[in-house]
Amino acid sequence: MSDTEDTEELIKTNSISSKKKNIIIEDTIYKEELLKIGTIELISDLLVKICEENKTKICNKNILLKSFTNKNIPSISIKDYLLRLSKHTKVNESTIILILIYIDRICNMNHFILTYYNIHKLILAALILAIKYNEENYYHMIYYSKIGGVSLSELNFLESEYLILIGYKLFVDTKLYDKYYNDLMSLKYDDSDDGDNDEEYEEQEQEQEQEQEQEEDEKEEQIKEEKENDKINTKKNNKNNIYIDKSLFQKNPKSEKQNYYCNEINYQREIIQT
Repeated sequence: MSDTEDTEELIKTNSISSKKKNIIIEDTIYKEELLKIGTIELISDLLVKICEENKTKICNKNILLKSFTNKNIPSISIKDYLLRLSKHTKVNESTIILILIYIDRICNMNHFILTYYNIHKLILAALILAIKYNEENYYHMIYYSKIGGVSLSELNFLESEYLILIGYKLFVDTKLYDKYYNDLMSLKYDDSDDGDNDEEYEEQEQEQEQEQEQEEDEKEEQIKEEKENDKINTKKNNKNNIYIDKSLFQKNPKSEKQNYYCNEINYQREIIQT
């Protein structure tokens, strides 16, 4: 074989191997995206549940929380907002979990109450801090302000306020991270178990309804049979009664003859006596 043929074969093998690698990389990226979307859905469901529970509570009138509070509830939902931020920032799943940890931290340290009025700005500020702490690369703050829906000056202010309120405590150890991650996963499995339990409960209800219907049908059949038997018995009794009644009114020829002879004898006796 010539040198040119060898080089061509090497190029082909390298191109095939590079294509396989690209496919593997794309597959892993796709799986990571799916996992990240699942984590976002769990976090959004949890935050929505907290905000719903806090509807009846008295809102915290802390002056420090006013910078994170909107006058009106944003039209975009918590889930869509998180998905939007994740899509345009291209952060890792661990950064998404850090958002939840930082939100929990600022609420516990300052006794904040999460509502639909303040959750969006808290998510945005927590995301900026999580990106700068956890990600190797990040965009300019102007870019984050555009995708977050706030001005650059407001975003800078929110970031600095958030840092002050959590005491610049951005560090998260592996134990705490694993705890939050496992708690989220337990929520996922609890929801699936609830769905299975609901299906089982529905099946049991259907079986019970079927059994009740069968029992009712059987009772109706028994009642019908009893009624038919009663009708038959009444007919028989009526026939017997009719026969007895007829026998009472039937004439017995023997008794008539006996009576006739007795009358004759008595008549003759009377004549003799006279």
